[in-house]
Amino acid sequence: MAKGVLYIMTTSVSGVIKIGIAGTKNYPERMRYLSQNGYSNVSGLKPYFAIEMDNYDETEDLLKDLFKFIRLGDSELYSMDADKAKQLLLTFSGNVIYPKDATPKTTQIKQIAKTRRQGQLFNMFDKGIKIGDILTFVDDPNIKVKVVGEREVEYNGVVYKLSPLTLKLYEDMGKANLSKAYQGANYFLYKGTRLTKL
Repeated sequence: MAKGVLYIMTTSVSGVIKIGIAGTKNYPERMRYLSQNGYSNVSGLKPYFAIEMDNYDETEDLLKDLFKFIRLGDSELYSMDADKAKQLLLTFSGNVIYPKDATPKTTQIKQIAKTRRQGQLFNMFDKGIKIGDILTFVDDPNIKVKVVGEREVEYNGVVYKLSPLTLKLYEDMGKANLSKAYQGANYFLYKGTRLTKL
C-alpha cells in the first residue's frame, strides 16, 4: 500500500488553513510550490504540520466530510485553528515528518486531554477557598495570586484560570514543557498545601 503525506499549511488569512495531500516523494516540491505561488487566490502559505500515513487519500476524504461546514467552497481551505487540526491528525497512525522536533507523542496528547479534564473539574470553592484568598506559585514563593472565582485568580491585574496562568509563568521562566499542558491546581499552594492535596 502506497504511503502519502497529509499536511496542514497556514495562510495569510488569519483562521484559514489548507489541508491537503501529496505523495511522499512529491511533498517537498508541493510545499515549495504552494509557499511561492499560494493556493486558490490565497497567499502566504507556510508549512505547519505533516504526517506520512497509509490511506492518506481516504483520510483526506474523511476530513473533507467531517469539516464540510467549515470548508471554503470546493477548495482545500478551512476556517479552522491550525493547532486543533494538528491535534486531530495526531490521532491517526503515521509518522510525523514536519516539524520533527516539536511533536507531542501519543502519551503527551493523552496527558493534555487528562490535564484539561482535571482543570475543568477543579473548583476552589469546593476546597474551602474563598474570594480574596491568596495562593502561592510552587516554583517561586514571590509569585502570589488572588482568588476571584471558583476557578479564576488575578495576577498582575489580569484574570486567569490556573492552567493557562501556570503555562504563562513557566514560559516567562523559560521552563515550559513540550506539551504546554499543566494541571494548574498542582502548581499553587493554599496556606502551604498544594491545591490538589486539599
